[in-house]
Amino acid sequence: MDKATLCVSSQVGCKMGCLFCMTGKQGFQGNLTANEILNQVKSLPERNTLTNIVYMGMGEPFDNLVEVMKSLEILTSEWGFAMSPRRITVSTIGIIHH
Repeated sequence: MDKATLCVSSQVGCKMGCLFCMTGKQGFQGNLTANEILNQVKSLPERNTLTNIVYMGMGEPFDNLVEVMKSLEILTSEWGFAMSPRRITVSTIGIIHH
């Protein structure tokens, strides 16, 4: 079976400043809403052939946790996209609170 994976963003820019990432060099402009995150899936012409979603586009998902969790609920709920949670990955560097 062919796999089709979409990388979605959770923010516009990023404030983490990871040395390996170009997004951090662009600065942080704001968090995306759950709807804006889901629109990345809904607006894709190939959305019906998607097998996997990875939160590893622009931004740190844990820095926008409330909206990311809302979008995950919609993606995995029977009343939403009904995707298997096993087909969704959240890529993160983590958040350290001081």
